[in-house]
Formats: sequence, C-alpha cells, structure tokens
Amino acid sequence: MDVHVIVKLKSSYEAWHAVFADDGENRSKICDDSKTLVGKANDSTALITFFDVDMEAMGAMMSDPEFHKLTEDFVEEHIPYTISPIEPPA
Repeated sequence: MDVHVIVKLKSSYEAWHAVFADDGENRSKICDDSKTLVGKANDSTALITFFDVDMEAMGAMMSDPEFHKLTEDFVEEHIPYTISPIEPPA
C-alpha cells in the first residue's frame, strides 16, 4: 500500500528534514525507502509519500515512544492517507 503523510511542523522544515533524512534505516523497515518522496509544502507543512508500505509495521513505528521522542520537538501532527493509482481514462 502507498501512504501520503501531511506533517504539520513545530520547527522549520530544514530542522525537521535533517531528522527525517537521518532516519532512513527505520523507514526502510516499513517501506521501500528508495522510492520515498519528501518535500516542503509551506513554512509549516512537509509532505511525504511512502511506497510499498507494511501498514502493521508503520502503525507500530508511529505508536513507538521512541518515534514520539524523536519527533516531538519538530512535529505537531502527522496526518496519514492511503493512496492508490488512478487508471487513465479510456
């Protein structure tokens, strides 16, 4: 399954992105991190798209106290959505 996450930031995008970039090893446990897309939407929002996500592993990671400790100074809220490709019109 593919997942899109809106990240409401407490910090600057650059500060958050530094933490995100350093956490690739953990992401690779829940998805194909080589396909992960990340970007700045505006000064208080980041966007992440994960591909081939193990939803059970993602749920466990996001509820892990260590994950909350890692992100608490940077993230106000994670808003996840599942996504699926749309077939082009015939």
